[in-house]
Amino acid sequence: MKKCNIPKDVKAICEQVARGYERRKKDYERKRFDIIYHSNAGGFTGSHTGGSHDPCAVKAERLEALENSIDARMIHAVDESLRAVGTDVSRDCREKLCKSILLNCEDGYEYPYEILCIDNFSRREFYRRRKEFIVGIGISLGIIDSINN
Repeated sequence: MKKCNIPKDVKAICEQVARGYERRKKDYERKRFDIIYHSNAGGFTGSHTGGSHDPCAVKAERLEALENSIDARMIHAVDESLRAVGTDVSRDCREKLCKSILLNCEDGYEYPYEILCIDNFSRREFYRRRKEFIVGIGISLGIIDSINN
């Protein structure tokens, strides 16, 4: 990866997206589960005007709306960026690296490199990979065009 200097405000936005990832993902999965398994689909109460009263179609609409929500876009951006991190190392090492990056993004003061105990990566390498992760989120969300610097 070429050296990439992203503006501080853009970096802060991407870090915020990573910071709320675990909470957003749990909330998203709960909403998805509720739509699929607990929803009465709302189609038979008379509140659904026009269109189909088919409960499956209403559930599909709700799932589509959930999938198109900003929270879902942020979750998918983090997931995509996590998949790109550490593809050159073993699975176990990669999982630890991803968890460490997320912890560091959550609270860099509480979880600095020295606390995370990542033996396979130097401090410099860890923060380089963390930056790649942050840039990946920005690219996924479309707030960073590309890495041309």
